[in-house]
Amino acid sequence: MHSTDPQRLPRAVPLSVSEGTRQPRPLGFTALRQWLRHRHPMILLDRIVDHEPGKFLEAVISISGNLDCIAGHFPERAIYPGSNLIQAFAQAGIILYQMSTSMLAEDELTLIGSVESRFLKVVVPGDQVLLRVDVSRLAGGLFVYSGRATVDKRRVAAFRASLVRTKVSELGSPLW
Repeated sequence: MHSTDPQRLPRAVPLSVSEGTRQPRPLGFTALRQWLRHRHPMILLDRIVDHEPGKFLEAVISISGNLDCIAGHFPERAIYPGSNLIQAFAQAGIILYQMSTSMLAEDELTLIGSVESRFLKVVVPGDQVLLRVDVSRLAGGLFVYSGRATVDKRRVAAFRASLVRTKVSELGSPLW
C-alpha cells in the first residue's frame, strides 16, 4: 500500500533557491510527541506544519466526529469545545517555548500562567484547524505568546498566554 501522507512522500528539491527563501520545517505526530509530557487522549495537535524557534510555530488539528469530546458536546449539534482549542494552543506554546530554549529536564514542568481567549466561530467535525503561535516575550523562565486559530483561512479564535518553567520540587508536596 502506498502512503499518501505528504510527510512520507519524497520532496522535490528545487533547482535553485533564491537567497532568503525559507522552506517550511514540519514535524509529524511522532516527533511532536517528544516535546510534550501529555499522552493519549490529551495530545491534541496532529502535526506541526512549520516552525522557527524564537519566532513562531504552526500546527494542525483535524477535527473528527469520532472524538470523545465531540460525543457529549453537544449530541444534537457537534461542536469542538473551546477548552480543547485552549489546550491545543497551550501545547503549541509549550513546544515553541522548548524549541526556543531547551527541552524540559526530567524534574521540570511548564505551567500556564494566564490565558486570554476569544472565540469567533464554532469549530465542527470535518474542520482542519491551523494554529499559529508567535513569541511575544521570552525572558528566563517566562514565555509570553499570542496566536490565532483559523479554519479555511477564516479566524475562529484568538489567544494570548504566558507559560512558566518550574522545577517539580518547587511545587511543594506532590498530591500524586
